[in-house]
Amino acid sequence: MFAASKKLLNLRPQIRQCDRVVKIDGTSFGSITIDGKRYSHDVWVFTDGSIERRDRDHEFTLNELDLLLKGKPEVIIVGTGQYGCVRVDREAAELAVKQGVQVIDDITPNVIERYNEAVRARRRVAGAFHVTC
Repeated sequence: MFAASKKLLNLRPQIRQCDRVVKIDGTSFGSITIDGKRYSHDVWVFTDGSIERRDRDHEFTLNELDLLLKGKPEVIIVGTGQYGCVRVDREAAELAVKQGVQVIDDITPNVIERYNEAVRARRRVAGAFHVTC
């Protein structure tokens, strides 16, 4: 029985030991709060839980997708800003589909819960979050 239970557990998506799970607490114009720390700039959240400054403009590009794909995510969340000014590049969206990666994009306040839901479901998730317009 134990062997069968162990085998079933291995079928679930697993977060690697080195991965740190982060929770996005909230956002307001010009900032995002992750694990209690406030960031006053756009951020990337990688599958290993690391957070870096996102120095991009109003487009989620193919280069940005390539950067996030390095962590082999199942899902990439794109927060398009408080009012939805960021657009996902068509080529980036097409490549994600080819790679079998789901891309969810919406205004940043809406996708925060989608990010947290994916983390709770133990999916490998990465994100790019625009915090102004």
